[in-house]
Amino acid sequence: MGANTGDLKNTNHDAENFLNVIQQRFKIPNSNVCLIKNVTSWEFESSLKGLAKIVDSKDQVFIYFSGHGTQYPDSTNDEQNCVDEALIPFDFTGKRYQAISDDLFVYWVNQINTNNIISVIDTCFSGGMFRGDKMCQNAKSKFWLMDYINSLLPKKTCEVKPLKNRIKGVLYAAAKESQTAWEIAQGGFFTVYFLKNIKAYPNKTLEGIFEITANEIKLESSNCDIQQEPQRWYSE
Repeated sequence: MGANTGDLKNTNHDAENFLNVIQQRFKIPNSNVCLIKNVTSWEFESSLKGLAKIVDSKDQVFIYFSGHGTQYPDSTNDEQNCVDEALIPFDFTGKRYQAISDDLFVYWVNQINTNNIISVIDTCFSGGMFRGDKMCQNAKSKFWLMDYINSLLPKKTCEVKPLKNRIKGVLYAAAKESQTAWEIAQGGFFTVYFLKNIKAYPNKTLEGIFEITANEIKLESSNCDIQQEPQRWYSE
């Protein structure tokens, strides 16, 4: 799924490229893939609920989203930093209920009847979703920010509480829970490098490819103000 909201231009391209590379790598038939460009909140929910109805416990599932991410004050008292992360669908007009909160995303994913789920989220703060100089030029932030939201976010460190829910399977996130992710000319910074390495290393596991990708992105962004450090999470 992709959503070209705000000033983002390449999220649908990211989603299509991800589908093509993963489909080729794992020999997935056309009947088993779904690409949603400029995904709406309803399409986001219905697609994950639809998966829950058809997936077998032995199936492997890939879920991908590229777009804006944002943060809200925590509504369920389960966040370590007292904010909820959220994904921004194409039909978002600024109302909180239109965003896909981390709690909702995890809930919908966890209803799918398999533990073999790989979620790839290319947004700001995606490490909380459970969660080089050339890169400094003309990159666009994938953080959806409105002044009134920013004024509500906690300004101090909050008490660390155990997370109530953890996402099934593996989550590959474009950035830390506290970091911005970026879109470069070719697409999402993380997506572009991740797919490049999948094609470059046909014999490596996705875990090994993620390690290479994370190290490259961390190195490329280490000397500028847009540092981005991809993260991974596993269900326990």
